[in-house]
Amino acid sequence: MNEYLLLTVAILLPAFSALLCYALRNKAVRSFIVVLTSLAMFGVAGGFVNLLLASGGTLKIGVDAHIIGWVIKVLDLLLMGYILYIGFTLRKYLVVVLTFLQLIPLILFEGGLLFGTPHESEIAFVIDYLSLIMILLVSIIGPIITIFATGYMEEHEHHLGLKKSKQPRFFMILFIFLAAMNALVMTDNISWMYFFWEVTTLCSFLLISHDGNSESVKNALRALWINLSGGVAFISAIIAIYSVYGSLSITEIIEKTKTGGFVGIIPLAIGLLCFAGFTKSAQFPFQSWLLGAMVAPTPVSALLHSSTMVKAGVYLVVRFAPAYANTMLANIVAVVGAFTFLAGSAIAISQSNGKRVLAYSTIANLGLIICCAGIGSKVAIGAAILLMIFHAVSKGLLFLCVGTIEQEIGSRDIEDMQGLAKRMPFTTFVIVVGMISMLLPPFGVLITKWLAIEASVNSPLVLLCIVLGSAFTVVFWSKWIGIILTMSYKNSYKAEKLDFSVRSALSLLLVGALAASVLIMPLYNIFIAPHINSLNLADKAAGLAGSNGGVWLQGVGNITTGGFAAIPVFLLLFALMLLIPYFMRKTKAERIKPPYLCGENVDNDVRGLQFISPADKVDVVVVRNYYLTGMFGEGNLTLWCNALAGAIILVMFGVVI
Repeated sequence: MNEYLLLTVAILLPAFSALLCYALRNKAVRSFIVVLTSLAMFGVAGGFVNLLLASGGTLKIGVDAHIIGWVIKVLDLLLMGYILYIGFTLRKYLVVVLTFLQLIPLILFEGGLLFGTPHESEIAFVIDYLSLIMILLVSIIGPIITIFATGYMEEHEHHLGLKKSKQPRFFMILFIFLAAMNALVMTDNISWMYFFWEVTTLCSFLLISHDGNSESVKNALRALWINLSGGVAFISAIIAIYSVYGSLSITEIIEKTKTGGFVGIIPLAIGLLCFAGFTKSAQFPFQSWLLGAMVAPTPVSALLHSSTMVKAGVYLVVRFAPAYANTMLANIVAVVGAFTFLAGSAIAISQSNGKRVLAYSTIANLGLIICCAGIGSKVAIGAAILLMIFHAVSKGLLFLCVGTIEQEIGSRDIEDMQGLAKRMPFTTFVIVVGMISMLLPPFGVLITKWLAIEASVNSPLVLLCIVLGSAFTVVFWSKWIGIILTMSYKNSYKAEKLDFSVRSALSLLLVGALAASVLIMPLYNIFIAPHINSLNLADKAAGLAGSNGGVWLQGVGNITTGGFAAIPVFLLLFALMLLIPYFMRKTKAERIKPPYLCGENVDNDVRGLQFISPADKVDVVVVRNYYLTGMFGEGNLTLWCNALAGAIILVMFGVVI
């Protein structure tokens, strides 16, 4: 398929579908548009894979940059004008100030008042393997979550008691976001990237505030001003870079910086880009916007704040990693990411709200990706890209599961999920596999943590943070899995009824999480190794190899020093999955003894926690996890973690200045 057609469909089709979803208010028609657009985006993702493999690793797509550049400039001004309108209307003057801090330099720069009219490269879109991986995440996971939303939002609005559906607006924003994300990761023009970056910021605000209550609007405004502060850093970096290089091409900027150009104002400019990435990916001390975003409907949490939008932040940091590799800036970026991984994992232990556990886990894993980008070695970059893939699939799946569970039991609290296996057996199976994919070998997330540890052996502080953070993740995932799988002694089950769109989305992401880990060897060899090799990184002594059904760390002379053979272990796990139900079915009912609960057990109690107390009163046994709030409580750690993270970032700018 022609690259121009694929490019057009990837960006303009979701935008067109957004308009159709808003204009055509019929639910059946909207669902048809969602499914049709999703299938087309799947096809686009496959088409780009074929083209990139055939082209040898890089697609360069030239367009009329002058005309498109002016269109983007106009849209950029309209975007800023709308954000100003939001700031004034909601009386959030910090939003107004931050918008003006972007708008004024933008007008001066784009209007040619600083350096003359900026030169637009004719090769406006460059797609390499890193871009391709992001396209696959956006164009496969994004549509699956959108399909899930067709069933979920109906039930969501029913619970809210809305008289008039907001779904047309909701799906319009979702598709605009997908269009902007595809454009963001494909463009080679850093000025255009900035525009699409800010589109995702606006989409985030609109979707977090979708329900319209005071809490959602408050949290949406927090997300807006934090991301706008990153936008100020982004436009400042663009102006600084252009003043030195006279180019807006990301490829040229990275190459010039690698070849002795990391001097003068450039370290500050690259530091500002990293700062923008920190805000978008919710690194400490900017994590509060993502935590507040959990009030949004579940598809928003899954799409924007787990699998795709926050990946824009880490994509920016990983994309420019070769430009600042082996510098003091890189060392501090690694510390920022490692500290976020540690802090996010620690606070997650104290959380009983399922969405907040997922939110802190997301923040932590994004920190690990940024840490690996800062380390900047072959092993570290490989780990960063692998984690981007595994985390997007598994965490998107987990968010959808929590949303599905919440609609069934009316709670996000982990403690209320006890006995879930008998109320929602399908969803229980899916969420447990999803959590195991974040926790145990040979699933990809654990492999990437091991690779990050291997890559950080020469940085004791970073190594310590990664090791402790990895240990903390075992605690909160194990607690959650344990309470979900705690079943009553009774043989009663409830029939689980799920909308077809919900069941199909969960099934697709479950298959994706399994396939990504089982196929880690070809995944690495086909998509990641060529990208790492193209970077011409300085470290020659260590690298990764995909062979024998897994990924292996290689030292001097290509001697294997460690690794994971994924496929054999998966075969063993699948065998156990078949054997365990077999032996459970062999268990006879008379061998199961009911627990003594200080009274007669209640017959119709599915969870097995109710008993008859004196005066024939029904009492409930309280069984809870340890949350260690005295040590890991949000209130105890957040202030100190934010202060320390802020100090690290100030040191970063002190160093580059």
